[in-house]
Order: sequence, then structure tokens, then C-alpha cells
Amino acid sequence: MRKNQRKNTAQHTATITGTITQAPKRIPTRTGRVMVAVTVLVASEKRSPYPMQVIGFDVMALALMLHQRGQRLTVTGPTRYHNGYQITVREVVAADAGHELVPLPLSTP
Repeated sequence: MRKNQRKNTAQHTATITGTITQAPKRIPTRTGRVMVAVTVLVASEKRSPYPMQVIGFDVMALALMLHQRGQRLTVTGPTRYHNGYQITVREVVAADAGHELVPLPLSTP
């Protein structure tokens, strides 16, 4: 499949909720972008709990770094399967009580 054809294919967007099982860790990239990976144990009504890798870039990576192991996390984004289930964060919907999510400013004055 050519690169321009992949852009037109529909991606599955999902909202998942789970408990963080491994602390967020920064992953180096060749381009220098900030990338963070978090492993979350996701449960659903139809299947037993399974691990899912939550990937965040740039501002979403910084938002993921604020969370700790054992917290419940809810995120929304496109899903895929690459060496296990993965979701790329577009939005952090909710986290544990006690850690209020504050929108990060896009620019500093």
C-alpha cells in the first residue's frame, strides 16, 4: 500500500480505561520528538484484562509523565496492533482523584 493511500484509510478511535502497571518511560526517537510509553492493564466486559501500550508524543507525552504506577487512566486515540495492543493518545480524559488534570498552555507569554 502506498503512503498516500494509508492516510485515507479509517483508523479506529477508542477510549480505554485501565490501571498503570509500568511507570511512564521516555523513549528516544531519531527525530528528537518527545515520546513516552506507559503500560496499562485494560479490562472490558467481554474479555479478561490485557496489557495495552499507551504512546504519547510532545504535549501528550508530558501529560502521561505526570501519572504514576497504580493510577487509573482514561485516554482516547487511534488503536493498532504492533508487538502488542497500542493506543496513541490524542486526549487524556481522566485520571485518579487527587491528580487534577490541567490543560497545558500552548504558548508562553
